[in-house]
Amino acid sequence: MRQSKTDGSLEGTLQWAIERLRCKGYEVHSPVALSVDSKLAIMGYAKKEGGAHRIVISEWALDSEMLGGLVLHELAHVYFTERGAHSHDGEMLDELLHNLKEKEGLRAKEMEYLIDSFNHLQNILVDDVVFAVMDQKELEMTKKFFAEWVSDRPSGDPVLDTALLSRNAFAIASLRRRGLFDKESDMNYRNKSFLSALGAHTEQEFEWVEEFLEHSKPDWDESEFRESIREYFDRMMSLMRSSAKLDDLR
Repeated sequence: MRQSKTDGSLEGTLQWAIERLRCKGYEVHSPVALSVDSKLAIMGYAKKEGGAHRIVISEWALDSEMLGGLVLHELAHVYFTERGAHSHDGEMLDELLHNLKEKEGLRAKEMEYLIDSFNHLQNILVDDVVFAVMDQKELEMTKKFFAEWVSDRPSGDPVLDTALLSRNAFAIASLRRRGLFDKESDMNYRNKSFLSALGAHTEQEFEWVEEFLEHSKPDWDESEFRESIREYFDRMMSLMRSSAKLDDLR
């Protein structure tokens, strides 16, 4: 799925991805444009522009073998947004975060990592679409991609370590959700090393987060979605505000 940097090639990649989804029954109806941001730190993102959508790709991602998969992934976000999925309701997320901020007095870094944890939920849901259109070669490439996400040692900062735990859980849940996780894989051993270094209770908390992501449902109704996110955020807050060794979790 490697592509060149030319505008024509990028447009071709976009049309290829739109058709790939359409052929599997995931048709995007809105106009979609693709642009490159030379200063973007992440690989890419999708945003709504009135009745249209734009996928923004980082310049450094243009040389990635995962470029085609990235465009598919961002198109899946567009697909979910078009259908009014609760996972893509920005107003609901803002309300939930505002209420938590009022209740808990969130610091900026805590807010940032809560949003990251929410993004993991969004991404695992939209990737149901992406995995459904991948061939075997692309699936193997994706397994390698997720393996590189897993951290094997904590930082000692409970806020950052919660973000790393959530990221590890997302990577493992992404493969377990599709029956692609190998218990003998390097990523599993790296995660076990990470959890072992954090100490007591961490494995149980990790299992809750991983299972929450693995079994999350795109068809939760609004009430179910709100309740699930509240519990998810409460878990994240408990982890972030524990001791550096995460020994004081309740």
